[in-house]
Amino acid sequence: MKRIIFGIMWFVVIYFALCVLIGGIAGGIAGANDPVNASQAGAIAGATLVARYRAYILGLAIVASAAGTLAGFLPGTGVHKKKNID
Repeated sequence: MKRIIFGIMWFVVIYFALCVLIGGIAGGIAGANDPVNASQAGAIAGATLVARYRAYILGLAIVASAAGTLAGFLPGTGVHKKKNID
């Protein structure tokens, strides 16, 4: 049960991180191309790109969190072997 909860948590983290990363890169490029209105241009470009590719970002976040949870390499999702105390 703990692995499932951590897997869902990692999905949310990965999803928002991808949105911020992709939106930030698009916003930075748009802001650099229009220095006078950099803030507005960056916000519009970032929001537009994330909205356009939201399904792909969602799919990538699902695959990454599921693979990381099943493999156990995301923090909190590892399988710990119980030690036998003799």
